[in-house]
Amino acid sequence: MKFFRRGLLPSVLFFLVTLFVSFQTPAFAESLPASPDHFYLDQPGILDETTKNLVERKGELYKEKPEAPQVVLAVINSTDGDSIDSYAPDLFQKWSIGNQKENNGVLILYAVNDGERNVRIEVGYGLEDVITDSISGNILQQAKDDLKSSNPVSINKGLQYTFNAVTTLIDKHYDYPADKNALSNDEIEQVESEDSSDGEGFFSVFFVLLIILPFLFSKGGRGGRGGGPWYWGGGGFGGGSSSGGGSFGGGGGFSGGGGSSGGGGASI
Repeated sequence: MKFFRRGLLPSVLFFLVTLFVSFQTPAFAESLPASPDHFYLDQPGILDETTKNLVERKGELYKEKPEAPQVVLAVINSTDGDSIDSYAPDLFQKWSIGNQKENNGVLILYAVNDGERNVRIEVGYGLEDVITDSISGNILQQAKDDLKSSNPVSINKGLQYTFNAVTTLIDKHYDYPADKNALSNDEIEQVESEDSSDGEGFFSVFFVLLIILPFLFSKGGRGGRGGGPWYWGGGGFGGGSSSGGGSFGGGGGFSGGGGSSGGGGASI
């Protein structure tokens, strides 16, 4: 089972995701937020300067790396009636987060949603073995009390922890030097504990087939942004390689690199 996941599973999933996306209408993208000029979006005005600077500085640092990973933080007012699990991969696709070759983007999405305060970590296809569904879930559980708070100070604390956990794992994966915001070894061991993703390969393919095949043989699409809702376990998935975004301040800021989401991640 472990061999299947590490060997054939990524290729099978990527093929299925690409095939599925090719059948989807792009109409839904028009209702999603435009790609931001920064590595963060803050519709409700929740983010403080510390959080903004944390995200922006790490984003600029990653731009200088050969692998050019991207971690984007999006704080939005609403998912427009969709679950955050289906909204996040659509936004990931529209913004093309991550390097197109590496598919190494991560979207941290926080939606106020009339006080429900839904949060999701959506992981690019190329980082699914680094930030697994289990690890994503552990990160969110560690920060849950802060993320679900109505206090902006607590929310920023939770978002900073989530962002730092994700970037610490990415830095470790690429052997980048740890910065002052990195989680300690004990904290990383805690979020990596009870990670059982290695045994999920067969079932992941099964559920992908179960969800995708009906769409391939029907005329239905997504509702709200193009037909009926589609779900897969703890989240959805998106693709796409079109570039998005922009720049600010003479060449800085976020610009989508063509990355795709493979469906990994977790939500609270």
